[in-house]
Amino acid sequence: MSLLLAISIVIKLLGIAIPLGLAFVILLQARRRLNWLFCAFMFTIAWWNAGTIMMRLTLLPGMGDPNTWLRLSLVGLFAMPLILYAMSLEGGDLTNPTFRRATIAAGLLGLLVAWAGMLGETYWGEVHVASDGTIASPYKAGAWLFIFTLTYCLAYFALAEGVLLWPLYKARQRGAMVERSQLLFALGGALAVLGGVLTGLPIVWRYALNSTLMIVASLVYAYLILEEQLLNPWRELNRALAAANEKLKEADHLKSEFVATISHELRTPLNSIIGFTKLILNEIDGPLSELQRTDLTAIYTSSQHLLSLVNDVLDFSKIAAGKMELHKEMLDFREIVVGVMSTTLALVGDKDIELIEEVEEDLPTVYADRVRIRQVILNLMSNAVKFTEGGSITLRAKRITEEVGLDGQRRSMPFILCSVTDTGTGIADEDIPIVFEEFRQLDSSTSRQAEGTGLGLPISKRLVEMHGGRLWVESKVGMGSTFSFTLPASS
Repeated sequence: MSLLLAISIVIKLLGIAIPLGLAFVILLQARRRLNWLFCAFMFTIAWWNAGTIMMRLTLLPGMGDPNTWLRLSLVGLFAMPLILYAMSLEGGDLTNPTFRRATIAAGLLGLLVAWAGMLGETYWGEVHVASDGTIASPYKAGAWLFIFTLTYCLAYFALAEGVLLWPLYKARQRGAMVERSQLLFALGGALAVLGGVLTGLPIVWRYALNSTLMIVASLVYAYLILEEQLLNPWRELNRALAAANEKLKEADHLKSEFVATISHELRTPLNSIIGFTKLILNEIDGPLSELQRTDLTAIYTSSQHLLSLVNDVLDFSKIAAGKMELHKEMLDFREIVVGVMSTTLALVGDKDIELIEEVEEDLPTVYADRVRIRQVILNLMSNAVKFTEGGSITLRAKRITEEVGLDGQRRSMPFILCSVTDTGTGIADEDIPIVFEEFRQLDSSTSRQAEGTGLGLPISKRLVEMHGGRLWVESKVGMGSTFSFTLPASS
């Protein structure tokens, strides 16, 4: 076997393997007519290459008569023009149904006649295969069936390419941009047509150039189908998701602005109610009866509670919108703790709760917003009071060091660790992840009795993180909870 023959056989083998592999991949996609036509086209290419391989192998002893393999290969070759034309109709924009049906019907008739003539020896003589695999003069050019078959093949190859080129021509006439998919579709058709039309030339046959052209055409068509049916839907989905995400962001931003505006507008009348109620309770306008004092105290307490809820909503809206400003300064952390403890005493009221303060003497200063850090500690303490009916609440603060990443290196940095430990109801393990979620409250009788927006802990977590620290919780049901947070401290 010559080297040239071996190379041509390898190309022919690729002409079998690649089309069949592509057909299998396309069959895994949606069941569409274009996919079925593509698979049929791939099968004809593989069939034709298989027959031509066997024709070349008849040079070897015991491989049979080349005439038999020629007939088998022509089964695939004669079907190519019609299937390629049907693919072009499916992928093109020729919409005239009468023309489509008439040409397909005429093509089927032509294919049947070509196959019928192929069964005899009406338009080829004895086949001779040269040592390089070239077929020596198999056709009888004067036979009418040969002329008919040649006309049928050339006509449908031309029709296929015409259907593919027509959209490009119209686009150029309009001065419109030609889509890349249309260009590739036309290129694939041109390669397939070229491979089919040039099959009879000795040089094309000798070097298996027709098979090479068909392989490239197969790859082009497979790429187009996969791009349209697999990649494009994902791209469209990603674009739709991105657009929906932008709309959600805009809606969330508008919601935050609306809530912030409403909350701000509510604060002014609430402060007026609280202020005037306090003046009346101080008997500025005269003495009060016991019933009047009780009613006014209820108004004052409810107004204070409503104001705290409005403040929570306003704070969260500012944080979510990125408009929360921190006014940082060097602070004595012990001083803040002492102030919070005195406020918490009033929250405890009649509950049998012991407040314990464990703060190190030489705490370093922190660079933080005094109001916001006090708000965080007070939130944790008030939560502990809400969920503790009796026992103790311990507020601790001490200096620690933590490893942090700075400039790509791990360094030990000083922090203040502040924790609030209670002996209350505790939190179940499955509920811990939702503790810091906005507007979420634990589904328990104690939680339902404790009024609030469910924003205290989320706000506290965001404020701590804005200061460069972190906030977390450790808890066991029936034993209580410990909420801890860290703040960067001065060296």
